[in-house]
Parts: sequence; structure tokens; C-alpha cells
Amino acid sequence: MTCPIRIAKVTLALAGLCLLGLAGCKQDPAPNAAPDARTLELPVVQVLARPVDRLYSTPGSVTSEERIEVASRSTGYIQRIGVNEGDVISADDILVEIDPTEVEGAIRRAEAVLSSAKTSLENAETDHARLAGLQERGVVSLEALRQATVARDLARAGLAEAQAVLDTALAGQKYTTLLSPIDGIVVARRKQVGDLASPGIPILTIESRKRLLFRTSVSESQIANVQVGAPARIEIDALAEIDIPGEVLRVIPSGDPVTRRYDVDLALPEGLNAFPGMFGRAHFVIGSDSVVLVPNLALATRGGLTGVFVVGDDMAARFRWVPWRAGVRSVHRDQGWAGGRRDHCGA
Repeated sequence: MTCPIRIAKVTLALAGLCLLGLAGCKQDPAPNAAPDARTLELPVVQVLARPVDRLYSTPGSVTSEERIEVASRSTGYIQRIGVNEGDVISADDILVEIDPTEVEGAIRRAEAVLSSAKTSLENAETDHARLAGLQERGVVSLEALRQATVARDLARAGLAEAQAVLDTALAGQKYTTLLSPIDGIVVARRKQVGDLASPGIPILTIESRKRLLFRTSVSESQIANVQVGAPARIEIDALAEIDIPGEVLRVIPSGDPVTRRYDVDLALPEGLNAFPGMFGRAHFVIGSDSVVLVPNLALATRGGLTGVFVVGDDMAARFRWVPWRAGVRSVHRDQGWAGGRRDHCGA
């Protein structure tokens, strides 16, 4: 019977403490004194609106314009593969050696047929010459001479055919040793020693580093603003260069029916230390805007916000937040200027 009373007493005690605490909170603390104004001698720059390029940015990657699938024109077992994935190769380097037994057998058969055709032609020419002399003396008829002429012509055709077969077999002999047609890198090895090489079946894949492209895709709303031959700027994340000059090399006029985007290839400068597959972004100029630019040195960060100090008519400097549009950078930032409004369109 005492439990409810004890609970009530405890409840009343807690309520009294809360009232005392609330009463103490009603007393406002003394306000802090405003800091004394300071006078500083600082450089002031007058900023004006300037025309800057409006950019359209899209992600992409570096690709090689020369990608070659190395295959054999003859059938045979692979005896040796002299390269591995990632190897740097030069033109005329030996890549693959194929067992030449079948090709050599075809050459020997073609040589035998050619020898037989030469013998047949010699016999046919001898018979034709003999019958021609006899026909002049009236010993044989014109029909016999005509048949000898036909036999001679057929022997000549047979010799030409045998020579063509031998030439084809000899041409196949050089394909038992596959040489690199370009300077490049081995990016894929699809066969191993002992595998059967067949015509049209790739053994190696090589890419050239001399002719690199940057491939990206452009939305259908901006494809009209991207023209062949137009300049563009490229950023590659793995490289130290901020801006790489590029040029629109080709625009593929057939878009993806799902994403509604069109592939665009940009030519990269020669000697660029890039590899196929590197990620980057392409920036296309699609117009211009009038933007207020401030020097990068004037930017300041206060409370996590980036802005500038603006000097009013009373010569007092007041911080003003500069609202950047997220995800892009100013085209003049590398020149020491930053725009008061971002001058990009997102991808």
C-alpha cells in the first residue's frame, strides 16, 4: 500500500527540480561584445562580366584506332608463341610460328603436278610440230593437225594452272611465321602452344599506341553542337595534364536506341603518354556566356562555404558566398580566374 505514495513523492521532487531548472533558463546571458573593427591595407580588384565558353562535358576513355586480330591463313598446330599479354612489340617481330608440315606437303604436291604439266606440254608441242610438217607434205589430214593443236593448248593451260597452285602453296608458307604488322602492345593472347590454328580464328590481339583516340558519347540534345573538325579539350584522370587539346575526328550518326547517345571520336596529340582504356572527360564548346570572373587568389572559405570579400561604398569588406554549380570546373581556373557562375552544362 506504500508503493504509490513513494512514487508520488518522487514524482513531486523531480517536478520541483525541473521547475527550478526552467526558471534558471529564463535568464538571458550577457551578450558578447562586438569585435573592434580593424583597418587593413589590402589590394582590391574590380571585376567585370566577361564572355567565356559554355562547355558540354561527357565521360569517355582512350582507345586505339589500330586494333588488329592476328590470325593464320593456313591450318596447322601452333609450335611457338613468342609474346605474352602486355609485351611491347615492333613491326616485323616474330609473333607466332605454326607447324609447316601441311603447307610443305601442299608445296611438294604442287611441284609434282607442275613437273607433270611441263612434260605433257613438251610432248604436246613435239607432236604438234611433227604433224605440222607431215601435213605440209600432205601425209596427214588437217583434222589430225587440229587435234594436235588442241592438245598442245590444253597442255599449256594445264601448266599455267599447276604453276598457280604452286604459287598459292608457296604464299601459304610465309603464313606459318606470323610477323607483327605494326608497333604496338599485345592486349590479348587467345591461343596456346599446341592449339590448332585455323584461317580467320584470332591468335593474338595487338593495339597501336601511335594512333590513339578518345571515345565518348553525346546525348541527342547536344549532337547538333558537335561538328567534325571542331576543337575540344580532354582531361584524362591518370595523367598530370589538366587540359589536352583534341579535335573531333568523327561522329557516328547512329545512336543507341536505349540511351539515345551517339559515339564521338576525338583525335589525341601524338606522343601522349596514355594507354587504351584510360578514363577521362571531353569538353565541347557549345556557346558562350557573360560571366563575372574573380582571381583565384580572391577566393576564401568560411564555414565550409567558398566565396569572396566584397568591398562596399563604406569601404567595409563583407563575405559573399559564390554559388558554384556542382560537378564541373571553370574554363578559366587554369588561367588564375574563377567564374562567379559555372559555365558548363553537365553530361
